[in-house]
Amino acid sequence: MMIKNTVYRVKDWMQTDVITISPSATFTQAVATMVTGHTNGLVVAEKGIVHGILSSMDLIRHLVPDYLEEDKHLAAFESGDQFVTRISEIKNDSVKKFMTRDVHTIKSSHTLMEAAILLSEFNIRQIPVVDDAHKLVGYINRTDIKKAIADILELDA
Repeated sequence: MMIKNTVYRVKDWMQTDVITISPSATFTQAVATMVTGHTNGLVVAEKGIVHGILSSMDLIRHLVPDYLEEDKHLAAFESGDQFVTRISEIKNDSVKKFMTRDVHTIKSSHTLMEAAILLSEFNIRQIPVVDDAHKLVGYINRTDIKKAIADILELDA
């Protein structure tokens, strides 16, 4: 096996078909977008500017009431319909209320090593790719990095 002597850049491995959602969208709209888009993560953007990331874990964290987050053993005492009741309570909450705001972005000219470092250091699944004007142009995720590794190792991906 011969290791390729080339620079791997984000632009060559990123996805350009990004599923986005507005910060003013509701919990219900976010779930619908994730289900129809077959994804566990959405870029929260408006007019191309990234405002946050919304993951299925963000949805779940928002679903769990604060008092149960603080004292998880109380969940055993909750009534069986609490799951349905809680969803009814939060279904119209706006995405901006529970999205992840601290978003790391990367530019398409950056190397895959830079992307891998961000994914690893912050234990995140995807990174929005922005241009020089900070407009969203794509995203790169762990699967994209894995495919690039397979390419270098000359494995059939």
